[in-house]
Amino acid sequence: MTASGRTFRSDAAAPDTRPLPSGVSRAAPPRIGIGKRRETTPISRRGSEMTRMHLAWPVAAAVLLLTEQATAQPTVPAPVAPSTTEPSNGESPPPPTPQDRSAVPAVRRARTGSNSANYPKPQVQSIFASSSPAKGPLSKIGQSLADKGVYFRFLAVDEFAGSVSGGQGTGVGNSYALPFGADLDLDRMVGIPGAFVHVSMNTSRGSSLSADHAGNAISFQTRYKTYHNLRLAALAIEQNLFDGHVNISGGRVSPLTYFNQSAIYCTFQSNSVCFNPAVVPIQDRALGFFPYGTWGGRIKVSPSKTFYVQAGVFEANTTLNATNGFDWSTRGSTGHQTAVEIGFQSPPKAANPWHLRIGGYHNTSDVGDPYLNTERQPRIAAAGAALMHDGQAGGYVMGDVVGWHLGGDAKRPVTVFGGVIASANDYLPFKGQAIAGVIATGPFKGRPDDTLGLVGSYIRLGSRQVDYLEAARARAGGTDPVRLGEGVFELNYGIAVARGVRINPNIQYVVNPDNLPRPTAVHQSKNILAFGLRVSVDFATILGLPASK
Repeated sequence: MTASGRTFRSDAAAPDTRPLPSGVSRAAPPRIGIGKRRETTPISRRGSEMTRMHLAWPVAAAVLLLTEQATAQPTVPAPVAPSTTEPSNGESPPPPTPQDRSAVPAVRRARTGSNSANYPKPQVQSIFASSSPAKGPLSKIGQSLADKGVYFRFLAVDEFAGSVSGGQGTGVGNSYALPFGADLDLDRMVGIPGAFVHVSMNTSRGSSLSADHAGNAISFQTRYKTYHNLRLAALAIEQNLFDGHVNISGGRVSPLTYFNQSAIYCTFQSNSVCFNPAVVPIQDRALGFFPYGTWGGRIKVSPSKTFYVQAGVFEANTTLNATNGFDWSTRGSTGHQTAVEIGFQSPPKAANPWHLRIGGYHNTSDVGDPYLNTERQPRIAAAGAALMHDGQAGGYVMGDVVGWHLGGDAKRPVTVFGGVIASANDYLPFKGQAIAGVIATGPFKGRPDDTLGLVGSYIRLGSRQVDYLEAARARAGGTDPVRLGEGVFELNYGIAVARGVRINPNIQYVVNPDNLPRPTAVHQSKNILAFGLRVSVDFATILGLPASK
């Protein structure tokens, strides 16, 4: 599976947009999902450690890779396997056709191994490279381990973002993530057909442009996380039944690892898109995200290759976000998260593949009102404890389609994607998100593995959140109006530098920033113009280690 590497909130997963960036005053809305507590608590807190910006490790890896590429014989890219959203039948897939390549417009598999297509590993982003057998200094060792059912993953992602105008202030941020782990094929290891064990670790460190300077809830860097530690991100057992038509997965996992997933989203750096275009459930703390796993599980039923339905139940326990992931207790649990999704998609060999996902979610944890107290009076003026609400719910419709092929070449698809996601409740930070984008693979004939992407989102605040921001600004002496929503845009070019190395320069623009992390700001933030750069290095690919599919 793949992960490009947010918080999301900084987590991805921190926004990053997962928890809101730090800097929120204690007058801010109460934290969501903390049971019956009535006092106001900070929405998020970041680790005190802020590492200095650096790009040395990805640059060094790129130099080594380029040197190796210069002396190696060029390889001809093979056709790409169908998108990982295609249901697995538990058997090795047939040789892909040229049309299959277009089913994965933004991400191509470069390594091959056991068939475990139903389990997403969102922190491991596939990087364009030859799909020929793994090559590298450890390829023989890696193949020997793969023959025994052991596959390793190791990705390094660095994201830089700097603003030149707008926000509550200009500045720069640089953050990196090192997600790594292993996939164990229990069929090869101990003879249990269709069974796998997946383990993922993650460490994220660095600084955030949004939290430290711009004062916007939606991060420019998916890799930035609120907590800077090495943690167990996921530990899951997967079982495929009935020739892969039924897939069960569970353990220490997060809902957004499975739901509203697409390989194309992390072509972009903005946390409004990667890992999921799920600003609403993430910022509202409705659904958990990588690397914050809790107890949970999901079952997926795929009657055919063109239809599936999946549902899952997960513990809601944000108190564990600050831990190293090895606290498996439920004493801080505030309820449970549920999600359901049905998916429709084109046949695997369709010339113009498409996918449609329709889903809903619910979180039973109590939610503190950002504006009203228990007497239904404005808290900023009347004080008092926050009014508590019984949970939250929402839904989404997302899809993508290959509209055409550049020059009629099946290896150069142009993919259009979009959708909406909305909450049913007005007392949450964010009410809804509408997103639309386009990605061209092979925008230039001589650069078949490069990508060119453009994406935009309109994100609407909850009405009570707007009331709170207006009251907080007025109390601080400000008179600027609070905008009901914001627009987040990114123009991105992905450069396939070498096998396992990818660079993505990008331009991001935010219209009407939300100011959620700094509610007492006297003035409304001006539109933000920022420049970013992501460097991704897949060390497993470079070393020649095969990967499970």
